[in-house]
Amino acid sequence: MRITYVEKTGRKKVRVTMDDGESFVVSERDWESFGGKAGEDLEDELILKLYREYMLPRAKFRALNLLKVRDRSRQELAQRLKMDGYPESVIKDTMAYVDSYHYLDDARFARNYVDYRGSRKSRRELEYELKMKGIDLRSAAEADEYLELPDDRETIQSILAKRWGSDMEPDPKEKERMMRYLGRRGFRGGDILSVYKKLGI
Repeated sequence: MRITYVEKTGRKKVRVTMDDGESFVVSERDWESFGGKAGEDLEDELILKLYREYMLPRAKFRALNLLKVRDRSRQELAQRLKMDGYPESVIKDTMAYVDSYHYLDDARFARNYVDYRGSRKSRRELEYELKMKGIDLRSAAEADEYLELPDDRETIQSILAKRWGSDMEPDPKEKERMMRYLGRRGFRGGDILSVYKKLGI
């Protein structure tokens, strides 16, 4: 496999791109120790050693550190490793490694995400945010009996209580302003009006 080019990226690091389009990032010092140069062939045995003895252990260590900070979805972790410069083959093996210890669980991630944010976000907002992390909220709810989707009307009432207190006597302009705010947050107009009516505002 031929090295197409080697370029500096970040502080004391280089990105190495191979003729198959795959690339990876290593420190300048480590790359120099392998002795590879642009335009030269990199022997398969050396590539295997580079991936298994250098890239994979570092990717595993990086993944565990990322998961130690906070729980992540499968897509999030894979994207983060890609951003760090690891090639697809190493990412795939790293994901298999963390899977073997059950460190990744998208249903659990969705449950924790909803438990933590569900009291102040609409279902639409939660669905959108989880979709960006590679998780379908409805599918996750079906897969996890402990995942309870929040009731938007209860969430709206909680938001109003925090904003207006127990008196709930906003002026007409404030009522309209809050309705627009809730609409932008993904709450349905019918649910907002239903809560307004229930609270007598």
